Amino acid sequence: MFDSVRWAEAFINTMGKDAEEALVIFGILHDWIKKLPGAVFGTASARQLETLIAKGAMETGLSGSRPLEGASRFIILLVRRNQIAHAREIISETEKILDSINKTMPVVLESAVTPSAQLESQITETVKKRFGANHVRLEKKLRPELIGGYRLRIGDELVDASIITQLKNMEAALASGLSASQWGSGPANGGA
Repeated sequence: MFDSVRWAEAFINTMGKDAEEALVIFGILHDWIKKLPGAVFGTASARQLETLIAKGAMETGLSGSRPLEGASRFIILLVRRNQIAHAREIISETEKILDSINKTMPVVLESAVTPSAQLESQITETVKKRFGANHVRLEKKLRPELIGGYRLRIGDELVDASIITQLKNMEAALASGLSASQWGSGPANGGA
């Protein structure tokens, strides 16, 4: 059975202080590899991949960078061991470990329109205070179907202040016979 946590720990231990930068490069390389024509596996493909990565690094001016070197070697190791299919799992586990080490709270902000800098700042500060985080990694996703407002995913917690959810809650409340003043006072309105 594949142990993505072990691979993530090995990645972090190997990269040391460059782990975060190398992880970004690892993700980019993985996405790039997936677009290559044909299967990527075994020693022959690993050698070809090493040549392609080296050529790409020279062209982009990244050659000689320790994080690029480490990420490249890690990708090649995964290819040689026929484990490249597990790269996304490793990336995910590595992010979790680094977030824990750095006290970083990942937050997904879904909104119908691009959020204002003020809203982003407000969310960041609130999350830092509430969860004792040193950093907040805010991932923004546009979701026009929310109509307005926003939805936050903070770890396992969901804060839903979207217009669509409020409309659905109002519809359900009216269908069950609650008055307009009663439907907004319960936990179903998504308030934090």
